[in-house]
Amino acid sequence: LHTKVAVGADGLIKFAYLADIHVSEGTTNIADLEASVNDINKQEDIDFVIFAGDITEFGSDREISIAAEVIGRLNKPYIVLSGNHDSKWSESGCNTFAKVFGYEFFRLDIGDFVFLGCNSGPNMRMAPALVPRESILKLRELSAELSHNPSAKQHEKGAPNVVFINHYPLDDAMLNWREVTTELRKMKTQLAMCGHGHNNQVLMFDGIPAVMGR
Repeated sequence: LHTKVAVGADGLIKFAYLADIHVSEGTTNIADLEASVNDINKQEDIDFVIFAGDITEFGSDREISIAAEVIGRLNKPYIVLSGNHDSKWSESGCNTFAKVFGYEFFRLDIGDFVFLGCNSGPNMRMAPALVPRESILKLRELSAELSHNPSAKQHEKGAPNVVFINHYPLDDAMLNWREVTTELRKMKTQLAMCGHGHNNQVLMFDGIPAVMGR
């Protein structure tokens, strides 16, 4: 997915960020998501919304359908990425999540920033977490295009600022995290954002400033 969003009239980039929603029938999480969507819809100055993984509890087709229906009520652009709970028990081998939301890697251009993100999680039931190979290759392609190197193909004003979003922290929680940070360090990466830890905290991944959201 490659899309663009216009910067607000005040010149600031404002977005809502949610992670670890864990939609599951018989819990309050569905009502919590509905309340979040309603709240975001009332805030006219929010430019877009990012959902950073663990959208569902077990990755079932039913849970994905419920989550997609509620998220679809948003009145502004949104991005949805998967996490480990969306994949490690998936009854469809993760195919339903990708089919419903339509992509596994996204690029969103807004102002002087490029937001990049990809699905991540086990590639089979209960396997270790990783960023899929095809997403690593896409990241390599973009790191060449958006390289912080004056000789690279880029806008006249220079390389754009990059924000990277992934469900997992870019550390030992994920097998191939260094492949990701290697590409991010080639770009003008200002921030990496993650979920997974159910906390709000400031972090640092391989020299890249980072934050965890919940």
